Amino acid sequence: MIKGQVILVGRDGPLEFLSPRVAIEIAGGDRIFRTVEAIIDTAFTGWLTLPESIIQDLGLSYYGQRDAVLASNEVSEFEVYSVLVLWHGIARPVLVHQSASRPLIGMSLLADCRLAVEAWEGGAVVIEERPR
Repeated sequence: MIKGQVILVGRDGPLEFLSPRVAIEIAGGDRIFRTVEAIIDTAFTGWLTLPESIIQDLGLSYYGQRDAVLASNEVSEFEVYSVLVLWHGIARPVLVHQSASRPLIGMSLLADCRLAVEAWEGGAVVIEERPR
């Protein structure tokens, strides 16, 4: 089970919105796992996004380029890398899209999981494996 929390973002700005976040463990070729906080993005169909700084710090292996459809329906090309994610106690290789923003967890990583979000500030975020 992976647990996190809902954060209220933009409190001092013009917009406020809720951001469900969890801490995940990721590793590059050295297989040394590091913790990063990632935002759950159910509109992202890929596995994971990471900013260039984390990709470089981990020394991730380059996989190639892929097109992706953005929420605005625009098609954009992304650099793609391979990373290990410790997901429900198992190290899994997944593809990472390089992004300019914070780490995002997409629906491909959430496949076969139950996602529960208490949609209020400080609410719980729980990701459970599908019962086998």
